[in-house]
Amino acid sequence: MDALQYIILVNIFLSAFLGLYVLLLKKETFFQLNRVYLLSSLFLSVILPAIHTNWFGQSTITEQIKYSVIARPINVFAYQQTGAHFTFFQFISWVYIIGMVAFALHLFIRLLAVKKIIFNSDNQSSYSFFKRIYLSDNNLSNHLISVHENIHAEQWHSADVLLMEVVIVFNWFNPLVYLFRKELKNVHEFIADEGALKFSGSKKEYALLLVSQTFETPINNLVNPFFNQKLLKQRIMMIQKNKSQKSALLKYLLAVPLFVLMLTLSSASIAKNEAVISSEKAALLPQQKDTRIFTAVEHAPDFPGGVDKFYKFLQQNIKYPAEARNKKVEGKVFVSFIVEKDGALSNLKIIRYLGAGCGNEALRVMKLSPKWNPGVQNGHKVRVQYTLPIAFTLKA
Repeated sequence: MDALQYIILVNIFLSAFLGLYVLLLKKETFFQLNRVYLLSSLFLSVILPAIHTNWFGQSTITEQIKYSVIARPINVFAYQQTGAHFTFFQFISWVYIIGMVAFALHLFIRLLAVKKIIFNSDNQSSYSFFKRIYLSDNNLSNHLISVHENIHAEQWHSADVLLMEVVIVFNWFNPLVYLFRKELKNVHEFIADEGALKFSGSKKEYALLLVSQTFETPINNLVNPFFNQKLLKQRIMMIQKNKSQKSALLKYLLAVPLFVLMLTLSSASIAKNEAVISSEKAALLPQQKDTRIFTAVEHAPDFPGGVDKFYKFLQQNIKYPAEARNKKVEGKVFVSFIVEKDGALSNLKIIRYLGAGCGNEALRVMKLSPKWNPGVQNGHKVRVQYTLPIAFTLKA
């Protein structure tokens, strides 16, 4: 799997987990469970795209996803003029890298600002940052605020915040990650409010304490301030809300089929020991067609010298047909073939035509291919069928 595919999957998974939370879980009063769900979502979204299991990887559904969604073609370009060419993919890559560096620098500056806040004795706001707790002398209910901030500190809510900030650095382009951060910080406040209420004994008294500080000056969002004007209404609503019924816990089980769906998608994108070439390289994908021929094996066939050698072989030999170039024909040709037990390629045929000589050119070059290293299943050489997409693209 290449970096682009990994980043795309991470953001798909983050969005899916967040969607389930916003639609079904955020209004429940299982605050600790919601925190576990959100943190687990972050962890799984980062880990799942790199996970592949044989059962999922060889399922029919997974194979169809590989064939229709995950697979990337070899790009065969015909340039209409000489000279260096800055591709759209390169442009997107640079934009992503520049954005990532900018957000990382912004996070560093905010951390320096937190350090300044910690050593500033004139703060007007009560807050906590990891084990550091500051209580403003202006607050008349410091005993409740102290309980609130101690819960933040004891449960390491600041670690959650920094983890979320790191996720944002790498996924800054996805607007949903900022909503994810907001929901995680909200849950932190609900947890701390719930704990402080046990000492207050009066929901009304605690709500009035929040309202009394509505216009307090905002503090750095990397720390856990007691007063947060933007969250005031939600905190009061949660304070007054009745506890969720235990039957509502069943909603969290909906994360299980979502997890299975994500594991299927990630398995479709990573085939064990298969040749996957990123960006302008080839992606070999098994096609399930004949039940007597393997479509996924323990050790997939590979080109002598590896996938880079295969890519160079194709790029050196495939020529953009003159007819296709003159008629400005662009698109994908799909070549199907079987890697025999001796490594020879057989049953070469075009399963999706483009015309203007593109299919014939793809077949011509594939017939020039030397023998591959055959596939192995259960210690025996086997026949394996592949489909190779080749994209013919005109570039200015």
